[in-house]
Amino acid sequence: MRTAPGYAAATAPAPQKESLAAIRNSARRERLLDMEVRLRRYRTACFAILALALASVGTEVGWWWVAPLAVGFVGFMVAGRFMRDSRHPAAWVAMAWGVLPLLLAGAVVVTGGASSPVLMWFALPAVTLGARFEPRGIALGTAYILALLLAATFGLDSATASEYHQEVIAAAALVLGTVILSGALVESDRAHRRRSTLDPLTDLLNRNALEQRLAELDGRPGEEEEEGLSHALLLCDLDHFKRVNDQFGHAVGDAVLREIAYTMRAALRAGDSIYRVGGEEILVVLPSADRADAVEIAERLRQAVRGCRPVGVAMTISIGVSVSPPGAVDTDDLVSRADAALYSAKARGRDMVFIGA
Repeated sequence: MRTAPGYAAATAPAPQKESLAAIRNSARRERLLDMEVRLRRYRTACFAILALALASVGTEVGWWWVAPLAVGFVGFMVAGRFMRDSRHPAAWVAMAWGVLPLLLAGAVVVTGGASSPVLMWFALPAVTLGARFEPRGIALGTAYILALLLAATFGLDSATASEYHQEVIAAAALVLGTVILSGALVESDRAHRRRSTLDPLTDLLNRNALEQRLAELDGRPGEEEEEGLSHALLLCDLDHFKRVNDQFGHAVGDAVLREIAYTMRAALRAGDSIYRVGGEEILVVLPSADRADAVEIAERLRQAVRGCRPVGVAMTISIGVSVSPPGAVDTDDLVSRADAALYSAKARGRDMVFIGA
């Protein structure tokens, strides 16, 4: 849907920039890689403690555990080597992490099943779930640990498991409690590691603040039947901004960005939030905005930028709009559709609002 007349670009289009969806994926990737580096020495210490504990009872349970423990340790080393260059590092991490619960299940089986003294060790892999994975991965990992716990107890010998049901319940509760508490600690750590939520040049909110806001929206109802409410994103990009820097210098370019940021912020409703996500790209989150509201506000922003002439420089803006469908909000989908809509706005001549399907 085109809401404003556009004009054809006079020169060849600039190379396509990295999309906001790609920027978000890159941030998640970097966080995962950073956490794996931080966990490495602690994981090594954990494997050493497990080896010492099992070695102390080796004459009673045998030495079978050496092979799977070595496989688990080597698995993490292999994953660490390949995940940095992989397009899907989370898959490598998940495969390596999944070995440890299997190892523990084997240890429980050979040391008595539900009566095993190492039953509580199932809490160990639960500790790092929150540090490594997003909420969906945490839920899947928790279910995986509990499934192995039940298989190693009730699946092995239901009669013994029934007799020691208190120990099994305690172990399951410990796993769940560990996941919950470690998740809270990880969230606190992430919050304190964010140096700032403001972009120093424009005083708009930055990417860290955007990630927090999108996390708040993720999974919330996108549209309520009685009130007809939904959520919308406006992904905005200043047209031909590189020419401003090339022609007038970066000092003028910075002044243009500051004034346009102020103009856009002043044109928004109370409760709307605006973020600088990179270069001359700005994203606006419109809570409780339907399709008509989103287009009206986007058009207001387009007209405001067109008329402000920061430091005497004429500027225009292209805006891609996405609106959440009925049901829970999927912010990844919302961001991807805003990216696509912005690309369409620029491909059709810039200085326009384009709303995605």
